[in-house]
Amino acid sequence: MGTQSNAGVQFAIATGAPATYNAAGFAAQTFATIGEVKTGGDFGKTFQVITSQVLSRRGTTKKKGTFDAGSLNLQLEIDPSDAGQDAAEAAVDSDADYSIKITLQDGTVYYLRGLVSEFVTTVGGPNDMLAGRIKVDLQSFENATGDEVAAIKA
Repeated sequence: MGTQSNAGVQFAIATGAPATYNAAGFAAQTFATIGEVKTGGDFGKTFQVITSQVLSRRGTTKKKGTFDAGSLNLQLEIDPSDAGQDAAEAAVDSDADYSIKITLQDGTVYYLRGLVSEFVTTVGGPNDMLAGRIKVDLQSFENATGDEVAAIKA
């Protein structure tokens, strides 16, 4: 398959850390699917660029500094009976990192780690669904081989 749409993408959340930071370790966790998600967000490495200018050269030297793993900003319709939404709402009161699983339309899976820093309910107009937003500030982590990563693709 080449390109694909976002239709069918699923987000899920699990408490605790995987036993190992590889696809098998994450897959062994128990994930609760977060239902009624309308939009997801960005994940992956975004590097800070360090610049330097010295008197003897006119050009600017650029190097990569640290990276940020991004954040997910899930827009959703509130469902009080949804186990994944309930888990995310409980996670907002915790300082612990949670595991996030994103399953794409073609079955590709990404595993991430992050802090659930926001769970808000949005009351709109009379012709709007009761909506909400979950924000997950993603953390980099060391995979099973010791590399610092933003996500594991399974």
